Amino acid sequence: MQTDVLVIGGGIAGLSAAAWISAGTDVIVVEAEKFLGYHTTGRSAALYTECYGEGPIRRLTIASREFLISHDSVTSPLPVLYVGGVEDADLLDEMYETFSPLVPTLERVSPASVAELCSALEPDTTSGGLYEPLAMEIDVDALQTLYLRTSRENGATILTNARVHTIERTGSSWTVHAGEHQIEASLIVNASGAWGDAVAEIAGVQPLGLTPLLRSVFTTSSPMPNTGWPFVADARERWYFKPEGPNILGSAESEIPSPPCDARAPEIDIALGIERINEATTFSIRSVNNTWAGLRTFTPDRVPAIGYDLDHDGFFWLVGQGGYGIMTSPAIGELASSLILTGTVPQRLLELGFIRGSVAPERLRP
Repeated sequence: MQTDVLVIGGGIAGLSAAAWISAGTDVIVVEAEKFLGYHTTGRSAALYTECYGEGPIRRLTIASREFLISHDSVTSPLPVLYVGGVEDADLLDEMYETFSPLVPTLERVSPASVAELCSALEPDTTSGGLYEPLAMEIDVDALQTLYLRTSRENGATILTNARVHTIERTGSSWTVHAGEHQIEASLIVNASGAWGDAVAEIAGVQPLGLTPLLRSVFTTSSPMPNTGWPFVADARERWYFKPEGPNILGSAESEIPSPPCDARAPEIDIALGIERINEATTFSIRSVNNTWAGLRTFTPDRVPAIGYDLDHDGFFWLVGQGGYGIMTSPAIGELASSLILTGTVPQRLLELGFIRGSVAPERLRP
């Protein structure tokens, strides 16, 4: 098989890139697992918030909004409430000063308002919060299906059960063995998530120092009516919960170092999430309905690496999306495609103050 661009990884990063790149050139996507989006993509809390991550991430998030809301069934309203403890007033003020220039709808709310927004919270246990009314919930399946359909309509080939085991540079192209397939490609896009450094090493490319971090999530029956509640998150990132129909979805927001793997939720981490949420609310959670875990993979500075490896022609990094990959995927897919097809950054990203070098892989080299 031959192609112009071979995308390694069939999660949200690889599929979003393929959806844009395939509009301008031939693309093949290879995914190691039987199903697309099996690992991190399928295990996300799927929140869109413009108040999360470093500056480049927030700009990529804002640039993704128009695409997300323009497709029916991909998003639904879900405001976010960031809550501080009684000692966190200064932290909340600092967060407001950091986020509000790019998010003018953000509100600094009082303890009484926090309790009105979510009846599981009490005003005497908080210094108030930040309320993001235009945040959204993302239907990951719908978004992944949209990228997959677009890629195929553009002529892209999607191969599953195709784990990469050899990558060799042959002249001006790459020869890749993935599952039962041998593929010749002019360009490799490494969108393999937690396996990003491992794929690079197979290709003889120096790793970037990616760190997969495990986070566990649980669901439990809601102990009280939760209609109209926002997504509620601790300002210090120690817990979060959100309504999930008649249930509550919660997490300790842990970041447990892990090798690339099929992640499983440790019982101790689930217990920690229950303990933290019970302490912060009027809940008395004692049991859970379901648990799962996913790997959120970060670069050393927690900003994605998007761009060519300067030491290896035809090797393009698209890794390190951490916990931001789904909500930034439209802008990251467009950015990756633009860099590959035209060598430029989309104008609308530049107008938001996005700087190309902020995501360039070479910034991570010693």
